[in-house]
Amino acid sequence: MKRGILVGEVWASRKVEQLMGRSLKLVVETASADADAALYAPLTVAIDTIGGGTSQPGQKVLLAFGSGARNVIEPGPHNRAVLADAAIALFVDGE
Repeated sequence: MKRGILVGEVWASRKVEQLMGRSLKLVVETASADADAALYAPLTVAIDTIGGGTSQPGQKVLLAFGSGARNVIEPGPHNRAVLADAAIALFVDGE
């Protein structure tokens, strides 16, 4: 898992069927909340699993990757078909 800061949303006119109804967020991966550190950090597109319209730019998040991302979306051993490489697992309330 990695920490990140939500910076925006990815809009698409067409999506794979498994992504219908899911929001895709653009997240800056950073170990620091320092804005200067975020300037050179990698960007990740992650599925927003908890937003429900509440996630806003600047929100600190924790990202899960790979099988961890699939488990955030659909827990259990039979989630190999879930189309996800990164997912927002939680909002970070404090440091």
